[in-house]
Amino acid sequence: MDGGDSEQEPFVGTTGCTETGRALTLAADKTAVMDYTRPPRLRPGDSVAVVSTSWGGPHEFPDVFAAGLATLTATFGLQVKEFPTVRMSAADLAANPLARAADLNAAFADESVAAIISTIGGDDSARILAHLDVDVIRANPKILMGYSDTVTQLVFCHKLGLVTFNGPSVMAGFA
Repeated sequence: MDGGDSEQEPFVGTTGCTETGRALTLAADKTAVMDYTRPPRLRPGDSVAVVSTSWGGPHEFPDVFAAGLATLTATFGLQVKEFPTVRMSAADLAANPLARAADLNAAFADESVAAIISTIGGDDSARILAHLDVDVIRANPKILMGYSDTVTQLVFCHKLGLVTFNGPSVMAGFA
């Protein structure tokens, strides 16, 4: 990019634009390639953790939450394990990012849990990221699925090498 005849790394792709308007490119640097861990697929009888890492939807709309749980159990044959903050009010969840993070950490640490599914999105799950246990997550890869505000956790775990799933939540998609 200095205008000289220096040999450049092979072009792989464009990631966006810099402030000067120049496209950013990724070089084919094998040291930058991450090995991703894809968790095993779910099977009937598997246990799934249900967590509320953002908004307190189950407290506000318990019938919708119950419908989503019924789909997970009756349609897919999964065993649902609710974590302590799942049915907390939106105000209590907002006041307790440490408790929300503790639930997600506990779900990853729980050997009986095959997948973690968010109850619904929201707007402040970024507040839990600093409290997530990177070592526990890496040591216990499992399906992590949700959408909307849950994407903060999906990207966080993806950057740790875990394949994550932007998909339905208990209340929006399974209900």
